[in-house]
Amino acid sequence: MELASTFGQRLKAARIMAGLSMDNLVERLGKRLSKAAISKYENGLMMPDSNNLLLLAEALNVGPDFFFSAKSVDFSSMNFRKKAALGEKAIKSLTERIKDAMNRYIELETLLGLDVSFHNPLEDVEVGDVHDIEEAALKLRSVWNIGHDAAIPNLLNLLEEHSLRVIELDEHAHFDGLSGKVDGYPFIVINRKLPTDRKRLTALHEFAHQTLKFKSALPANSVEKLCHAFGGAFLMPSNVLRRELGEKRNEISLPELYALKKEYGISMQAIMVRAKQTGIISEYVFEQFMRTMSAHGWRKDEPVQYPAVDAPHRFELLLHRALAEGVISISKAAYLARKSVSEIEKELASGDADSHP
Repeated sequence: MELASTFGQRLKAARIMAGLSMDNLVERLGKRLSKAAISKYENGLMMPDSNNLLLLAEALNVGPDFFFSAKSVDFSSMNFRKKAALGEKAIKSLTERIKDAMNRYIELETLLGLDVSFHNPLEDVEVGDVHDIEEAALKLRSVWNIGHDAAIPNLLNLLEEHSLRVIELDEHAHFDGLSGKVDGYPFIVINRKLPTDRKRLTALHEFAHQTLKFKSALPANSVEKLCHAFGGAFLMPSNVLRRELGEKRNEISLPELYALKKEYGISMQAIMVRAKQTGIISEYVFEQFMRTMSAHGWRKDEPVQYPAVDAPHRFELLLHRALAEGVISISKAAYLARKSVSEIEKELASGDADSHP
């Protein structure tokens, strides 16, 4: 019955990942399986025959191997934001897809014999206000040997280089990202559909959640604001702001903000927030700028985009390393990447690989 139990757990996970109720799954299957049969499968009371197994795999958009891969990692926490906007069903689906992605990621690391550990460079930092955030951002730049004035073109790769597992998923518009720990080590999830500058700030926001200690008296909304401030302070430290904008300004032009966004990979709005925080502009100047952004519909979609590609690559590099070294077969690579065998073969022929944890 152990095999049936494993199958049942994985079937339920696949169904939740797909955002389906049992009734929805019955409809998708064209009523070729009954709700009673699916319930017995999920509860480990019965195993499907090979034909029904293939029907379930096709309906749920997973390979047959998915149902027999036992979960082995411990998810100790997940830091969800905007839960209400997502809805309970969407949260459950997202949670299962993240667990699936991280299980495959860690399985790949295990197959390669990698011992991945994360050292928190900010473990001794306690944060209570924006000044503490500024100091924490500068400390991280120092520990990671970035310097206090350099632009960071490939932030997500930088996080991966320092043992952060970073994955991208195609998600609902209400979801920016989240973070958590698996087997005690942090991971970050980003919505692939976000503009690049938002992905970068979101990743740093989540990094702050996983690495900083916040004073116990701080309310949750203050913690969120400080995590967001950390992203801006890390991408554009106060000395860089003053060098680029000056000590005091009564107005900052849109062309200036365009140029700074392209250089530092931080949104125009985040630059202005930073300028307000550091006293370069007044609250009035900031409010006038935000009214302009709202009037043009630029709050979510700014008129200029960060031109560089910033995406995680570690998973795809490990996948093709494992293939090159003969550690995994093409079919195993397809399972781990959630791609078809033909897609993997095409990547091997052309060198064109997209990260798909």
